[in-house]
Amino acid sequence: MKRIFVMLCMMFGSTLATKASGNKFETKPTRDNKTNKALASTRAKQLSNHMITELQLNNFQSRKIQEINMQVAEQLTAIEALHAGNQAELDRQSKSIYAERDRLLENVLSTVQYNDYFGHRNDYNKLDKEIASNVDIEMSEALPANATALNQN
Repeated sequence: MKRIFVMLCMMFGSTLATKASGNKFETKPTRDNKTNKALASTRAKQLSNHMITELQLNNFQSRKIQEINMQVAEQLTAIEALHAGNQAELDRQSKSIYAERDRLLENVLSTVQYNDYFGHRNDYNKLDKEIASNVDIEMSEALPANATALNQN
């Protein structure tokens, strides 16, 4: 009985010691909600500005495009943070989000504008990913190394 008690105490103690010292094995920094919002906002603004110029949008369309792109950027940023190591799942969910954006844009753009967008939507999706990676790199370089938190599952 005494051995079992000692073993339980050792296991409990080692568990607490590991928890107190933090997760040493996880080295990938995560972004907090504020950083995710900033990333999504920058991503949406840059893509929207590009679309406004390329598709020659009026003021109403510009505002709607910015709203749609903000919504899409927030969703994409969230799933990118959630599925960082699983590219197949990330691609699958991104595809459904981009399809939803296509549907929303169809209601905002004229037929000519939508046809132009639809013909180049893969380019817009690629541009969106490039913007996201560039903004993510810029943000991670701007943060001090000790300001990023570690993943804690």
